[in-house]
Amino acid sequence: MRIPTPADFRELESWGLLADPMAAVSDYSDERARRREDNERHCRARAEYEANADETFVADSQAYYRDLDRPIDRTKWAYLKRRKAWFHPPVEWGRFAAPGTSRILDAGCGDGDGTQRVADFIAGRWRAAGYDGFPLEIVGADLSASRIENARRHTESPHEKITLRFEQDDVAAGLDYGDDFFDYTLAMGFFEVLDERFDDALSELERLTAHGLYVRDILEDYPGLSARPDLDDALAERGFDVVARHRIFEEPFTESGTEDPLAVWPMNVHQVLFGAVRDPVAHDTRY
Repeated sequence: MRIPTPADFRELESWGLLADPMAAVSDYSDERARRREDNERHCRARAEYEANADETFVADSQAYYRDLDRPIDRTKWAYLKRRKAWFHPPVEWGRFAAPGTSRILDAGCGDGDGTQRVADFIAGRWRAAGYDGFPLEIVGADLSASRIENARRHTESPHEKITLRFEQDDVAAGLDYGDDFFDYTLAMGFFEVLDERFDDALSELERLTAHGLYVRDILEDYPGLSARPDLDDALAERGFDVVARHRIFEEPFTESGTEDPLAVWPMNVHQVLFGAVRDPVAHDTRY
């Protein structure tokens, strides 16, 4: 990936996310998903991605991330934050900004760009409502020390009452927090890199989460990634009522080429879900 230019950032602005952060939801259709196969660039990018998959990642994605050493400069980080906003629409994020929310966990936070977007969304909601906010901590946890360092270096709180904290940790192995410690949990691209550890990770998020879980997960089969089209059923079995579920493209649909000036990824299909805890624990019994 080359260094993005100002023109590249302007191209992303043309995607219309400032006017409609949920644009990816209306952009998708099953018919368009079928028509992707006529897009030569998408097919070529997918084939290249499969052919060039890192052998270490395919063999053991968790070991790959644990040993990963990949600093990222500020410009690339900012570009990817905006780029990934397309396929991380703020489904049910209004809950995060509501009074009563004290702690949010970003499981598998990576470089912290998604964590930053959630913090920015909450601060924006508060300001739009003329509301002073309340103390809120967002904790990002990731296996990779390198990516945690990226997150600490590039993120910044958008509001004096929002604290961002990042820690290297293994969510699937269990975090050192009490039951229902977090009001909400984010799992953005987290489950897709888990295979046999998926059940352990989901059990831990069930234990930690008091009110709801936001998930973005790939629906394509790639080496080292696990697509779970029945993820809504898995969440329901763990006490989450899936109140929203959408399929989306990784970028705006196009008949040919790509709308991404850096052509970072193929036009993959993802799912975005929000699971509300069926029997939420009352706030005053947790704190």
